[in-house]
Amino acid sequence: MRGVLFAALAALSSLAGVAHAATLPPPEDPGATTRVVSFAPPPATVTCVGGTARLVEGAPLPPKTWRVWSPPPVPLLDYAPPKPPTSQVFTFSVNAEGRVTDLKGGAASYWGTEDQTAIIASWRFAPGAPRSGCSVDAAPTYVPLAEASPAKLFEIAAVEGRNAAPVVYQALNATGDCYKGVRRRPATWVYPDLRPFDDKSVDPAWAALTFDIDEKGAVRNVKTAVQHGDPALAKATAEATAKSRFLPGPARTGCRTFVKARPAISAPPARPENGAFDRPEDACDITREQMNLPSPMSYPPAFSSRRVGGWAIVRFDVAPWGQIGAVEVLASQPTPAFGNAAHMLVNSARPKPRPTGYHGCIVPIIYQIPPDSDEPS
Repeated sequence: MRGVLFAALAALSSLAGVAHAATLPPPEDPGATTRVVSFAPPPATVTCVGGTARLVEGAPLPPKTWRVWSPPPVPLLDYAPPKPPTSQVFTFSVNAEGRVTDLKGGAASYWGTEDQTAIIASWRFAPGAPRSGCSVDAAPTYVPLAEASPAKLFEIAAVEGRNAAPVVYQALNATGDCYKGVRRRPATWVYPDLRPFDDKSVDPAWAALTFDIDEKGAVRNVKTAVQHGDPALAKATAEATAKSRFLPGPARTGCRTFVKARPAISAPPARPENGAFDRPEDACDITREQMNLPSPMSYPPAFSSRRVGGWAIVRFDVAPWGQIGAVEVLASQPTPAFGNAAHMLVNSARPKPRPTGYHGCIVPIIYQIPPDSDEPS
């Protein structure tokens, strides 16, 4: 009986394999399966419980690529891929300083949303008008990659950099021959001075430029393909690129360069005092040094990239032999991502043992980008 069952399964697998080979495009040719997803621009006002909140400054959610996944057809199984969402709602509050707090949502989408959450967490609303129950719909729309405009593809490459999907660069490579055959090696590459553009806004300027290279290595025909924010950034980048030189070789056209300014720091929102969470039975006087936290400590990557700060207040116990336990995130802002990171951080601590251990320790974990620094702390 077991042999008959195995034979039936083998036959079923064989049929599925034949159907798979006959109907699915090859993996290296995503073609019609890749779409460009665009999102609604930041609204001038958002609807909240009991009123609205006026947006003063906010970066847009950049476009993404999404590859439709279709499983191999299986006999006797009627499967249709789910339709992509047309709504992606984020909910949040706005505190008295105009900062976003209690930010949640976006988890039902088909792409990573942590970078989108980090962008919305950096938005600035009019101060002095705290609101709760606010919401914004990113309202994703889709077009096949082959129908996306070059400006949209340039934007994806400029914003995501090396994290952009390879198919984006493959599509851009269709224009010119810069990335075909032997690559031209730079002899001198001149970078623009980004200091006048860094830290100016939570919606920083960026630009994508194209250029050609002649046989002697001189840069020619520098043009701005698409730019966002201060146009002076694209101009400064064009001037610097024109001064660059390559080693001699075949002439090339359609080369690219991207530049992106650093966003302004979003400091952590105000937090409550630790005493607000005290319980009568708690007994803990552990110090930071005694916790023996790992180094370097982890910072939520998307929030580090967007230079958004946050905090979490964590309670935990320490057994007499030094084992961390009963870890609980009591509060975190502006998103649960900081609570999750703090939970992992405390769990990875290796406190010095104490005969009586510790009970009900409460510590704030603060994530922030120091001024004039790219490094989180």
